[in-house]
Amino acid sequence: GSLLAAAFADPLVNSINGFAQASQIPPFFIAFVFTPLASNASELVSSISFAQKKRKRNISLTFSQIYGAVTMNNTLCLGIFLGLVYTRGLTWDFSSEVTAILITTFFVGALGGSRMTFPSWLSLPVLALYPLSIASIAFLDNVLGWH
Repeated sequence: GSLLAAAFADPLVNSINGFAQASQIPPFFIAFVFTPLASNASELVSSISFAQKKRKRNISLTFSQIYGAVTMNNTLCLGIFLGLVYTRGLTWDFSSEVTAILITTFFVGALGGSRMTFPSWLSLPVLALYPLSIASIAFLDNVLGWH
């Protein structure tokens, strides 16, 4: 898995940068939208197959899988990122992004840890967190001037 990630990381970054330059959209926002879709495609497919069975336990398992994947991906990636910034002495310029990730991860983790089964209506606020986190980063960066 690590070798595949290393092999495809550079072409993926080049593609994101090229698309960002062509569309005049900051590369962070392009990466924030497309990278999770690419890296979690297998979980998406298995979640859809579980949900198609339309049984309460299967749909609950789908929500649990999504909650676990989101929480694990965010905490693992954030930990690696913070470790790299610290060990390499890099300039910190990501306060708004980290704030949005921490708030979203805390909310999803608290929600996922508080139940064994999940009603369908809970998917709407959880799905809404994704565009809200992107909007909050844009607001913090562009309106409040966070960096």
